[in-house]
Amino acid sequence: MRVLLIFKDSVAVERMAVIQISAALKRAGHDVRMWIASVNEPAALHEIMAEFKPQILGYSAMTGEHIPLVALNIELRKQYDFYTVFGGPHATFCHDFIEEPSVDAICIGEGDVVFPAFCDSMESGGEYWKTPTFHVKHEGEIFRNPLNDLVPELAELEFPDRKLLYDLDPNMAKMGTKYFMAARGCPYKCSYCFNIKYNENYKDKGKVVRSRTPLQVIEEIEWVRERYPLDHVSFLDDLFILKPRDWLLEFSALYKERIGLPWSCTVRANTVKNDMIAILKDCGLAWVWMGVECGDEEIANNVLARGLTNREIIAASRVLESNGVGLIAQNLIGLPVPDPIAADLKTLDLNIELRPSLGWSSILYPYPGSPVERYARMTGHLKGEPIYMETNKRSSMLDFGSDSKRRKIENIHKLFGIIVRFPWLRPHAEFLASLPLTGLYRFIWYAWYGYCIKIKLTRIKSYRRELPYFMGLFFRMLVKS
Repeated sequence: MRVLLIFKDSVAVERMAVIQISAALKRAGHDVRMWIASVNEPAALHEIMAEFKPQILGYSAMTGEHIPLVALNIELRKQYDFYTVFGGPHATFCHDFIEEPSVDAICIGEGDVVFPAFCDSMESGGEYWKTPTFHVKHEGEIFRNPLNDLVPELAELEFPDRKLLYDLDPNMAKMGTKYFMAARGCPYKCSYCFNIKYNENYKDKGKVVRSRTPLQVIEEIEWVRERYPLDHVSFLDDLFILKPRDWLLEFSALYKERIGLPWSCTVRANTVKNDMIAILKDCGLAWVWMGVECGDEEIANNVLARGLTNREIIAASRVLESNGVGLIAQNLIGLPVPDPIAADLKTLDLNIELRPSLGWSSILYPYPGSPVERYARMTGHLKGEPIYMETNKRSSMLDFGSDSKRRKIENIHKLFGIIVRFPWLRPHAEFLASLPLTGLYRFIWYAWYGYCIKIKLTRIKSYRRELPYFMGLFFRMLVKS
């Protein structure tokens, strides 16, 4: 089968699921091409449609991205004949998406095994509409098939098809930081995260947390370094440090011996132990992402279901600091609580105490089907059918009762990292947030984020190679809805 994979934007991070699917399709003997909406010219898409004549268009969409991609699909269907499959987070958690008129099928979970099987069945004239993990329209009926089991052994999968991505986005190929996944899955039940719903869907269908072997991870990094610039390795695992101690020890020894580059990953406060952080630091760990979310413990645990105390978070930050490992503290702003501004200011104060390398913040996005979405509806902060946005870095979807309160919350989000870095601004936080300067603050937010990630923490090795790409990304993000 000829399959064209389409997604909206990479935002300087490899879309790992898409290139993993490409590798799986190619392994099964299918012909795969790709088009990236934010990078490739529309004319290039029409050239592919005319020359390649794809039989299947496979879209990957996060919630918010599905809107422009559906519009694109509708336009393409006016000119070309193809079968439409949507996958990614939106299709996974919004099963009613199959009822969208221009959509033929959706993949509601892991596609590594089932998407090639779907294509095989369609090509051979089989009952492809009965493929597990797919919801499919067929002869006026919607077949809602059960989920297939989770892929049990990640080590059996091919390396992600980076060449396809980098050929289409050569500027990304030039970036010194590249992203990898050593494992899939997270066992925690944070109310704002997709994992809780994902794990419920896959109950009794396999082990949720699965890891590749340390050697396979190292070999993929080596494969990339032999072909493309690489000066920083970033792991996208939900919780990299959650792996068994023996796995981490083997990885650390191999990484130090064969890679030796600075790297970063995700941690959770209760998993940060001094002895292991020291070992990981010795093999190159430069900085970590760690969820803080909210400084109000009652909200953090009763609304967000974090299951952590502020004391644990502070203790973890001190372990990281004492080992010389940088910290990006992740926080949520604009919560569906009686006094969201007071909660945000408590979060700001906790971050000032943490002294992170970057006090990162996102505006709470009530993902469809998540517990926090239900909570926001119960409290009246979310009503009707919300208009989903492409980014949680711009504005809130919640109803706070007044435009001035919404603006204040959104401004706190934009000023958050600056105030954490310069605590003398803290007494003026509410005043600054009340000013009608959201556009200026948004510009400052993205500039500060870029400085911290690409200069303070990672350090661009070649400004000539990377700066034009990040300047373009900067302005793309400014105009995202």
